[in-house]
Amino acid sequence: MKFRKILAVALAAAMTLSLAACGGGGETPSGDPTPGGQPGGNTPATGTNDEIIIGTWWTQPYDSHSESLEDAVDWVNAQDQPTDTEAELKTNEHTRKIYQKKWDNVAAIEQKYGVTFWWENLTYEGVKDSINTSVLAGAPDCDIYLVDSGMAMPAVANGLAMDLKTFLPADHDIFTTQKFASYLDMGDGKACIFYKVTAENQVGSTVPLAFNIQMLEDNNLEDPRVLWEKGEWTWDKFLEYCEVLTQDTDGDGQDDQYGFCGYAPDTFEQLMMSNGAGIANTTTETLTSPAVAEALQFHQDLYNTYNVCYPYDFTSGSAHDTMRFQYREGNVGFFPTAAWIMANYGDYDYDGSVGTTLPFDIAFVYWPVGPSGNKDTNAMKNDVGGELFIIPAGVAEPEKVFNVMYSFWDWDNGSTELRDDKEALNWWYKVTAKTEDLQNANFEVMQECGANTTFDLWQSMGFYYDFDSLLNGTMTPAQFQETFKQQVQDGLDTFYGNN
Repeated sequence: MKFRKILAVALAAAMTLSLAACGGGGETPSGDPTPGGQPGGNTPATGTNDEIIIGTWWTQPYDSHSESLEDAVDWVNAQDQPTDTEAELKTNEHTRKIYQKKWDNVAAIEQKYGVTFWWENLTYEGVKDSINTSVLAGAPDCDIYLVDSGMAMPAVANGLAMDLKTFLPADHDIFTTQKFASYLDMGDGKACIFYKVTAENQVGSTVPLAFNIQMLEDNNLEDPRVLWEKGEWTWDKFLEYCEVLTQDTDGDGQDDQYGFCGYAPDTFEQLMMSNGAGIANTTTETLTSPAVAEALQFHQDLYNTYNVCYPYDFTSGSAHDTMRFQYREGNVGFFPTAAWIMANYGDYDYDGSVGTTLPFDIAFVYWPVGPSGNKDTNAMKNDVGGELFIIPAGVAEPEKVFNVMYSFWDWDNGSTELRDDKEALNWWYKVTAKTEDLQNANFEVMQECGANTTFDLWQSMGFYYDFDSLLNGTMTPAQFQETFKQQVQDGLDTFYGNN
């Protein structure tokens, strides 16, 4: 598994790709690497006979190059953080403990697997070129590649990424508890794209459905989180709640309180996923599927048939702000939100800079299940991510290679206590609520959303969908599908190199 110079494109085109995978015989990660790593530096273990090269497109810390913890970029950056308060000192001590364990883990991996391993920064274009030349030629430059979706999905579609299910045992963590690693389910029964699991990764980029607790209580509506647990939180029940909450509270003949408000792309994406649907998560568009049609129709009906939504802002360029932050006025029952949205104005004064909090409490709940959806299988987060991994076709010992990466992520000997410690994730808790119980509950919803991830490229096709016409009623769902289906397919063809 030596690093090889990238082959020329002409040579790659002339050679035949070998897709044979070496299965069985490799080591299964125990989560308990042999203790190692001395303060003076990570030196290769006696008997080391293999090199594992991880092709990346940005500088990474912790590998066999490391001479000391001070070589690690993340630790160097962490030392620049303020330490004026006792809490900041505690955070920095906690951070050093984590980074020390990560560094010590390098030597443990070397000893356990008899390898040295290296991050090779090829740059973004370099990673793409390496995959498209050396892997296609059957002699990959690297044993693992750090990729984004734009590189990972074409690699899978063209048979350049190995299926983990062909060489890992069926009871491996990545297929069961997913404590340290998970994989992207592309709906083809394979596991070719994988990524590390942490609580912070899971809660990031999640868009749960939020609700004004006091508003629901004032209207004697059962907590939707309870309905979810009972399997009764559906689109129909959600609509019923929105109809109750939409009211003329001052008696002037005009509604001034609404069941729902949300930015159209945020809302549609979540309705689509809650109905078990997607638009661009395979090589063929599914915008025209019946399940997507149901999501489009329900979205339109909320505004035009049931009239339970805060009037949509059709002003060009401002809807994403006005519709995302209207909830702060206290006149909206339900709304899509995210941690970064609630942090934007310091809704619950997470850093003490605002001095006040919203006069009502917000709770997170999972999106209601649509008529074609399934509570147990619906995706809850669309993460077109930039930190994915593939093992290229042609690697000689894929199980050993994977186990090295897996052990790299399991840097605390099977424990996630430090990795997911609340002290280290303090921001993620504090931005969503002012009470600890509600912070914990909201964090749990975000984490569960992040554990049910899909990769749908529907917003990465290079054009804008006309949600204004859908929501103002001038375009039917069928017309919406017909208008954009070819553009979606053209975008997919370009993405996967099919044209």
